[in-house]
Amino acid sequence: MPLTDHPNYPITAATCEDRSQAKRLHALVPENGESAALFRVQDPFGLRKAVVPIFQADRNDILTGMGTGFALDPWGSFLTADHVTDFLREGASQSGEMAIRPNLSALALLGMGLVFGEVGVPREALALMASLRTPLVEVEDPLNFVATASTRPIDITFLNAAMSPPPNMIGNLPLRRHPSTPRVGELVVAVGFPEIELAHGAVPDLPTSITEGMFAAYGIVTQHHPKGRDRSSPTPVFEVRANWPSGMSGGPVFNAAGEVIGLVSRSIAPADGEELGTAWATWLAASIPPEHPTVSWPESIDPGDLYFRRAWGALRLDPWTLEGFPLSRADATALAASLGDGFEARIVSQRLGTETYSTMSLA
Repeated sequence: MPLTDHPNYPITAATCEDRSQAKRLHALVPENGESAALFRVQDPFGLRKAVVPIFQADRNDILTGMGTGFALDPWGSFLTADHVTDFLREGASQSGEMAIRPNLSALALLGMGLVFGEVGVPREALALMASLRTPLVEVEDPLNFVATASTRPIDITFLNAAMSPPPNMIGNLPLRRHPSTPRVGELVVAVGFPEIELAHGAVPDLPTSITEGMFAAYGIVTQHHPKGRDRSSPTPVFEVRANWPSGMSGGPVFNAAGEVIGLVSRSIAPADGEELGTAWATWLAASIPPEHPTVSWPESIDPGDLYFRRAWGALRLDPWTLEGFPLSRADATALAASLGDGFEARIVSQRLGTETYSTMSLA
């Protein structure tokens, strides 16, 4: 069955902010005769603010395109595939926190909207990652005759930027901390950057243009692998008939409702004359269950509503006044103390793209 004949085609993928503001939403459909298997997406003010290219920067600040990631909240949390950023890893603690190798860094190119002419990339559009966490899983190693098991990373990494991104450059996707499981035969669509031309200039004076291309690619779920594809690949994945080129690795995979249920992990290109190959998406529901021993979802992801995000705020209940979303409880406590007059630090949940808030808990 052609992809375009699937009963759930096309899928509308949009940011939480756009959905909350009742903007006109456009389904992901190819134009100019492109195939639904892989086509360019022109959405500089929507998805491009949520889905970002990931770059490696070496000791000379030379950038190399590595893959795709997407924002988890407005305050600098991102998600990508582990193999996109494994060049950073130097070691891992039992909590999954990774030490970053010296002289290397990862950056996300944030959504700047439309750019005309030859202009440099503004410094604030490059989000430098300060830390990363990757879930670890125990696997049996038949070649290890001393120990019975070893740990391997699941192909998913949580990144934290050194600073909060500018509000006008960041968007968020509908995502539950424990999303639903895709059914065999379900239509999904991935979004990412298979075309990222390398930037050969140093970061402070990038020569005009990182040339990028955001693409979408439809596919059909064919199998589930809750324990991974094999002993050497323990990442829970669902298998998809799709054409997901390598630069899309780490990009979000949406279900028919436009909710993120996975991210692009691996793929085999289509054979000659074929439109679709075989791809695997990291299965979020299976990769990070509530009882996962090493890594959990960031607390900013609201467990009850996929359009809300949570953070610490300085709040006064009477009259209701909310000041700021500091990055930590300590910062919120300090802000509340400086404001005085009934302010206290509380966790507050915000519906993205609106001024709707709810108090989650006392500090």
